[in-house]
Amino acid sequence: MVHHLGIFLLFTLSLSVFAQDERYYRQILKGELPNFSQDIGEVQEHQFNVKGATYSVDLNGDGIEEMIQPQKRDGVDWIEIRNTTQRKIFEAKLLAMGGESSIYKAKLVYLSSTTKLLMLFLDEGKTSGRRFESTARIYLITFENNDLSTMKITTGPHHFHEREGQRDQYWERDYSVEVRDVDKNGVRDVVVQYNHIQRIMVYKGNGNWDRL
Repeated sequence: MVHHLGIFLLFTLSLSVFAQDERYYRQILKGELPNFSQDIGEVQEHQFNVKGATYSVDLNGDGIEEMIQPQKRDGVDWIEIRNTTQRKIFEAKLLAMGGESSIYKAKLVYLSSTTKLLMLFLDEGKTSGRRFESTARIYLITFENNDLSTMKITTGPHHFHEREGQRDQYWERDYSVEVRDVDKNGVRDVVVQYNHIQRIMVYKGNGNWDRL
């Protein structure tokens, strides 16, 4: 069975190469090949797209729920948001560090009377070998005045870090994640804290954040 599968794959790849060669020679005959100085854009197609569970949430408070769906595209984590007519209104790629990564929690909060925050919690997976390491990170999606077309995403800090190295070295940090107005300016901030270590994200408006 394995040999048959190998022959089938080789045959399929051969057909693909033959088709590419045929197109190439036709372009030569028709004079359609680009100049050497011309940039050729590469079109990326997702070969494997695994859709996770869909979560229905009324993001903009209009009484109609939007659909939030984590996805795996070629092994990379994505978040996709659609309206009730299945029209895609937002998508973003979330970079992980190891296998078995996944979005495991989402939280919708107010930063101010005009700004909402959808906070995503991503388990970035783990790496193993000579040492084991596992991390989790937050991503911040903001939008203004309940207008979902203004949604922008920012990569936040790690809120979990577990590591086991050589010589039985092991440590684990599980940070608390809070949303509160640190600088008392009427806009709530994101605070990630572990003991005396603080990582503060201050919202500046229009999807922009400062890290303190």
